[in-house]
Amino acid sequence: MKSIIVLLSFLILYFGKIKGGLPKGYGGGLVDPNGQCINYIGDSVDQPLCKKKLSNNGEYIYTTKSNDSNSQIISQKTIEKSFEALTFIQSQCKDLLFAEYGICNIYLSPCIKTTSNITPLKNISLPQRLCNSACQRMVSNCPRLGEKLDCSLSFLFPEIGTFYNLSDYGYKANGGLYEVPCFDPTGNYNNASDHSEFIEICPTPLLLRNSSDPKYSRRGYTYLPPTNCVLPCPVPNYTKDKWDQIKTMSKVLSTVSFACSIYNIISFGILKKIKTKYTICITALSGSIALVNLGDIIKFGVGYDKVLCPEPGRFATQVDDPICGLTAALFHVGICNCVLWSTTMSIYLYSAIKDFKVIRFRWFIIINTSFSITSLVIAAAASKFEAGTGSIECWIRDRWYVIMLFWVPCSIALLIGTICIGAVIVEIYKISKNIKLSESETIMRQIKPFISVFVVSGSFIYLFIIFFDIERNFGGYRSAVTDYVLCLLNSTDGGIECHTKGPSYNPYFMFYFFMRFFGILFFLIYGTSKNARDCWTELFITIKSSLSETSSTLNSNNSGGGSQQQQPLQRNEIKLEKL
Repeated sequence: MKSIIVLLSFLILYFGKIKGGLPKGYGGGLVDPNGQCINYIGDSVDQPLCKKKLSNNGEYIYTTKSNDSNSQIISQKTIEKSFEALTFIQSQCKDLLFAEYGICNIYLSPCIKTTSNITPLKNISLPQRLCNSACQRMVSNCPRLGEKLDCSLSFLFPEIGTFYNLSDYGYKANGGLYEVPCFDPTGNYNNASDHSEFIEICPTPLLLRNSSDPKYSRRGYTYLPPTNCVLPCPVPNYTKDKWDQIKTMSKVLSTVSFACSIYNIISFGILKKIKTKYTICITALSGSIALVNLGDIIKFGVGYDKVLCPEPGRFATQVDDPICGLTAALFHVGICNCVLWSTTMSIYLYSAIKDFKVIRFRWFIIINTSFSITSLVIAAAASKFEAGTGSIECWIRDRWYVIMLFWVPCSIALLIGTICIGAVIVEIYKISKNIKLSESETIMRQIKPFISVFVVSGSFIYLFIIFFDIERNFGGYRSAVTDYVLCLLNSTDGGIECHTKGPSYNPYFMFYFFMRFFGILFFLIYGTSKNARDCWTELFITIKSSLSETSSTLNSNNSGGGSQQQQPLQRNEIKLEKL
C-alpha cells in the first residue's frame, strides 16, 4: 500500500499541472475525467459493511468505472480486508467504531460534482479526502493503523482541503485550481442517534460466531480471542487431501479389522469347545478391537463430517451429539480393554515359561472390565467426550481427565507388560544357550502369544510417546495460530495455502493406523492357526452331517408315504378281479 502511495506522490509532484507550492493545510489531487458521483451500491446481504457509516447515507460516492468494473466493488474488498485486520487488533485499539467510519470514508470517499458554471467544458466529479484530524484520531486510538495509514501525506489526508487542476475543463479562477474541502466524519459520528455495532469480519475459512449468544457459547467452538472468530472444523493442520487419506485409511482398515476380529471371536469364543486362558485373552482382545472398529464403521456410515463436525466451525460433543458420545464410549472401552488384556496375556505368557502360578483368572476379568466401565462412567458423567479440533475420533479431550483415566493406569499396565516381555526374552535367551528353540515345546507353544503381545505393547508405547509429544508441544501449536491468522489476512486465495501448526503428518497417520491394524494382526497370528481352522472344519463337518441326516429323514418319510398311498389301489384291483 505504501508503494502505491509513493507512486501517487510522484505522479502528482512531477506530472501534475499544479505549479508552485500549495498553501499550508492543502493537498493536491489528480483529476480522473471518468470519475462519477453515484449512490453507494450497498452492502452484501450476508456481510454488513459501510451502509450506516458513509456521509449523506452514501448518496454521493466517488466512483470510477472501466471495462464494466466498478471501483466501489474493489473498495469493498479492500475495506473487508481492513476490517479483518481491525478485528484481530481490537484489543490494542480504542474507539473501534470510529476507525471503521474512517476506513469506509477513505475508500468510499464522498463526492462533489462541478457544474457548468465552474467547468463549462465538462462537469467533473471529485473525491473529498478524509481530514487529517480524523486520520490522526484513528491512528492515536489504534497505533497499529499507523502501519497502513500515513497521516502526513497531504494529498490523502489534507488538513483543510484538496486542490484539483481543472484548467483543462474551463475553470479559470485561482489559476485553474479548484478547492474541495476535506471530509471529517467526526460530526456525523458524534451526532448519530443509533451507532451501529463494531463490525467483525473473519478471514476465510474462519467463521464468525457471537460468543455472547447462548447458541454459540456452548462447547464445541474454538474461539480466537479477543475476536468472535472460530477455527474451522476440522482444524486445517493438514491439506484436505491428507485429511482424506487418513479417513480413507480408517474406513478400509476398520472394516477389514472388524471382520477379522469377528472371525476370531467366533473361532475362539464360540466354536472352540475347550476354553483356555489364552483363548479367552484372544477373544477379549478381538472383542476390544471390534468395539473400536465398530465406532469407525458408525462414523463413516453416518458420515465423518456429520459425526465429528455437525455444524460449520463446531466440533461434536457428547451433550449435543449423541452419536459422538456413542462412538467415544465404544472407543474408550475398546482401547482400555485392548491394553489391559494384552498386559494380562503377557503376564500369563511369562508365568507359562517360568512355570509359576498367578492370581485366579477371574480376577483379571473383573479388574479389566471394572476399570473400563468405571473410567467410562466418570468421563461420561463429566461430559468429557468430544471430537476435538484436529481428530477423527470422539474421545476424552480434557487433558487431565484423559491422563488420569487412561494414560496413567494404562501406562502402568504397559510397564508391567513390558517387564514381562523383557523377562520372556531373557528366558528365551537362557534356554537357547542350552538347547535349540525348535526343540523346546514350551517355548514353541508361546511364540505366537509372544509375537502378538510384543507388537501390541510396542504399538501402545508408540501411541504413548506420540500423545505426550503432542501434549508437550501443545503450547507451541496454540501460539502458532497467530502465524496462521497473519497468513489468512495476507492471503488472496481464501487461505488455501494457510495451515495451522500441528503434529507431523506421518507420525500422526501412523498413530491412527496402529489402532486399526490390531484386528488384522490378530487374524494373521491366530485366525490362520491350526486351532482356528480346526474349529471351522469341525463346524462344517457338523453342518454337513446335520444336512445329511435331515435329507435321509425326508427321503424315509417320502418312501413311507408312497407305500401307504398304494395300499387302497391294490385293494381296488383285487375287488375288480373277483368281479
